Amino acid sequence: MARNCITHPVAAALLGAVVVGCQGGDDRPHVLLITVDTLRADRLGALGYERDTTPHMDSLASQGVLFERAYSHAPFTAPSHASLLTSLHPQSHGVLYWDRRLTPEAPTLQGLFGAAGYRTAALHNHPGLVPTEITRGFDEVQARFFEPWQTTVDAFFAWTDGGSKQPFAAWVHLWDAHRPYGFRDWRADYVRPHTQRTGDDLVLAYAEQGFGPQSDRRIGRTEAFYNLRPDERAAPIDVGGKARVLSAEEWAYIADRYDASVRYADQGVGALIDGLRSRGMLDNTVVVLTSDHGEALMERDPVWFTHDPFLTEEVMHVPLIVRLPKGEHAGRRVADLVRGVDVLPTLLELCDVPMRGRVAFQGQSLVELLEGSSPRPRTLFGGTQTRSAKETRRNAKPGEDVWFEYRQVLIDGSLKVVHDLELDRWYAFDLAADPREQNDLLAGGAAPSDEVRRRMENLVQLRANLPAAGTLEVQLSGGQKATLAGLGYGPNDPEFVESAPAEPKASKDSEGGPR
Repeated sequence: MARNCITHPVAAALLGAVVVGCQGGDDRPHVLLITVDTLRADRLGALGYERDTTPHMDSLASQGVLFERAYSHAPFTAPSHASLLTSLHPQSHGVLYWDRRLTPEAPTLQGLFGAAGYRTAALHNHPGLVPTEITRGFDEVQARFFEPWQTTVDAFFAWTDGGSKQPFAAWVHLWDAHRPYGFRDWRADYVRPHTQRTGDDLVLAYAEQGFGPQSDRRIGRTEAFYNLRPDERAAPIDVGGKARVLSAEEWAYIADRYDASVRYADQGVGALIDGLRSRGMLDNTVVVLTSDHGEALMERDPVWFTHDPFLTEEVMHVPLIVRLPKGEHAGRRVADLVRGVDVLPTLLELCDVPMRGRVAFQGQSLVELLEGSSPRPRTLFGGTQTRSAKETRRNAKPGEDVWFEYRQVLIDGSLKVVHDLELDRWYAFDLAADPREQNDLLAGGAAPSDEVRRRMENLVQLRANLPAAGTLEVQLSGGQKATLAGLGYGPNDPEFVESAPAEPKASKDSEGGPR
């Protein structure tokens, strides 16, 4: 049923404008936002990776516009996805951690496109997203925890095939590159408490041939192999019931499993594109492919195989591909810096969703870059906002509400500055000369250059000037805390993982479970 023209108010402190959406004609393009969880940009063949990990994503890049320097705003799932869906930085949308929920005043993809007469849907695989309420306002929400891409893709097309002829705006989130990497069997012990599914429905098979040395396939299949500091890597780890110290080849094998997981996720992207094409919808769909964050493998000594709390390139640099209807501007590559907050304004402009006045999203539309015009300067601002001390294993004292390993980053051109707010320490890197971030320009107490100092001042100013959402804390249940801790996300405070009775599990068709 067509919706009436709706005026969508948003908080003046956040937007300072009114967005208006009205029902348009049936020829308006569909929108499909695909996020592949934990996908590093440098694992795409289109961005130079030597292994054949992403043939389908590479094909999509050849049919669309590839942004070579796209960045996330946070190194973990909840705040970065919220920024994609709202065009707000984390401190403005409020989703700073798993126990924070989206501010009601935030504009959202689902709200703006829904007001314009679009059908909206979100299909995601991450249990930690439920309490954040970032899917609030979608017509259809399916939380398909821990499931392989096949069931998510099937559910998406069941929704498109069973709906009206209205254009749709959908977000599909694929979990398959997330740890445990590679050949993944969801019957592994750390997942079993969080799902009622059994048998063949839980098996996610992947042939790992070609991805590293031969090894015991049980290595890397549970959380025991992830978030490891040097002392933990030197200690015995349980492999098939026998504890032993892993060899250098076996550690490399776990990193190779990540490539296997990327290859598997790539097949899901291919299935989405093929499904649109076979239905005659691809050339009338704006497809955006990106990720919430990347993954640190063995690049950094403090912790192997994780993402938060790193703000390094392997974690913050993510893919971004935009395929326009009929493949317009196919093959274009954009080297300018772009950000997650730029995605929503871009989609609104491409789909001609009417906007009245100056919509003060914190992102900027990328349409000029899609069309080859000169860019407006952009600055990447992001941060960890973490309460998990993964590097240091520091624990909060009883009753203490602290942010451990709390850092913020600013990237402006090739210069990158990082502020560790917990320790009040600064770091700076010249990404053009030092893309692996091995040479801290402020090491040993070195005085910052005028250029670096200017970036440091810009970061402080951004932090002070961005509107801050009120803290909307969510009381996580015992089951939700256990789930997050089992996935390596919860704080190390033993009180975080509390005992709790069994709870309803999420169904395949809804976001079930307690909020």
